[in-house]
Amino acid sequence: MIEPAANPTVFESLLDFFDPARHAPAPLVLLPPALNPFPEGERVKIYAKLMYLTPTLNLKWAPAYGMLAEAAAAGRLEGIRRLVEASSGNMALALAQQARAFGLSGVSACVPADLAFVKKELLHLLGVELTYCTDGPREPTAIDKARSLGAQDGFLNLGQYGNADNPGAHARWTAPGVWEQTGGALTVFCAGLGTTGTLVGAREAFRSLEARVQLVGCLCAPGTAVPGVRSEARLAQIAFDWREGTHRVEVATRESYKASLDLIRSGLLAGPSSGFALAGLLRFLEGCRRDSARWQELRNASGDIVATFVCGDTPHLYVDKYTTILDAEDFAT
Repeated sequence: MIEPAANPTVFESLLDFFDPARHAPAPLVLLPPALNPFPEGERVKIYAKLMYLTPTLNLKWAPAYGMLAEAAAAGRLEGIRRLVEASSGNMALALAQQARAFGLSGVSACVPADLAFVKKELLHLLGVELTYCTDGPREPTAIDKARSLGAQDGFLNLGQYGNADNPGAHARWTAPGVWEQTGGALTVFCAGLGTTGTLVGAREAFRSLEARVQLVGCLCAPGTAVPGVRSEARLAQIAFDWREGTHRVEVATRESYKASLDLIRSGLLAGPSSGFALAGLLRFLEGCRRDSARWQELRNASGDIVATFVCGDTPHLYVDKYTTILDAEDFAT
């Protein structure tokens, strides 16, 4: 990792600002009873991990910094002008915000053809050059395109879908932060599966802590889509071993946006992938509750079930999607 200078300049101050080691853990917020379907006597606590309250306003803050810092320390940024990354948008945003602090000129991104309009506009503001990909059966994937473009002189593909510094950042900062915030009482950790870095890093961290935490990975149900997460079929493109020790739950588009809307109405500006993780966590817990032995396995030494789900985005980039995906009655107050 890059060490800050004793007398930092403005440029070095940006590096300090993006360094997760110089920040307290992102907030962990207990959900109100209206969003927790389990009776009080069940002793189930559900926490939202607000990873959107970070310098890049999304979950990719720490892995983007981790990949950049390790590449810089290894000398891999020497002679590099521009990063190239396959992304559903948030990693491109996080890299674009941090790239110039590392001496790079900017970022090019291979993104989905149906990228949300507002996200596209924000990437444009950050100077990101976009290549649109459909990942069709006869076309190279966005990951392959980014790898190929990144092989050109002056370009570098950090490769978030196979770079160990992606889960490494979550192992170093995200999961230990949650463990600390719950006072070691955590029993269930849930995240959406995109690169799978969050869950793979959490598994590494909890093992090193010898913590008995159940891992829940949420996948897109077949034929549905949610920004930043993947279906079982599209997870075949991922290099990380995310299956080990992971309880898998499928979640569809509409329930993700509805759960996001419920979070928004509660006061938490959590986007569709956040709602996706909440819906998956509730499905997992409800399934366990039907088996008394399995339900008891989720309790900590104090007899509580303490679960958290990762909120990796805000609704701001998808505001035009909610009214097309949800029904009018969903918005009734």
